[in-house]
Order: sequence, then structure tokens, then C-alpha cells
Amino acid sequence: MLSKVRSVSWSSVATVVGAAVVALLCLAVVLRGRPWAWFPFGIAVAIAVRELRVLQRARRRHVGFDEPDRREERG
Repeated sequence: MLSKVRSVSWSSVATVVGAAVVALLCLAVVLRGRPWAWFPFGIAVAIAVRELRVLQRARRRHVGFDEPDRREERG
């Protein structure tokens, strides 16, 4: 379990949390009637989604598409 904690990219986790906080703040500003806040809201959401995908990709095991095809060896 400790190895999983150490393998997490904590900078990506911090980026997701920070972007989520900025997005929530911008959404609150939008709801108060400031349409200019849609722009930073969109940027923050895009950054959070990108970093979440990076974290998800890092958790997947290696598929190994660059390994040679071994089906022909069974013959």
C-alpha cells in the first residue's frame, strides 16, 4: 500500500485540487452575475480534466504494444 502512495504524482493531485477550487470560485462569481468569469472557469475545468486523465493513465498497467507478436511462434 505504501508503494502506491509513493507512486502517486502529488503535483498532479495538487493541480487537480487547485483547479477545482478555482473553478468553484469562478462558478460562484458567474452565479453572482459576472459573465467574464466563464473564461477562467473553463480554463480551470480543462486543466483539472487533463490532470485527472494523467493520473488515470499513470495507474494503468503497461500494455506493451511495442513487444513482438508471439502468436506466430506457437505454430
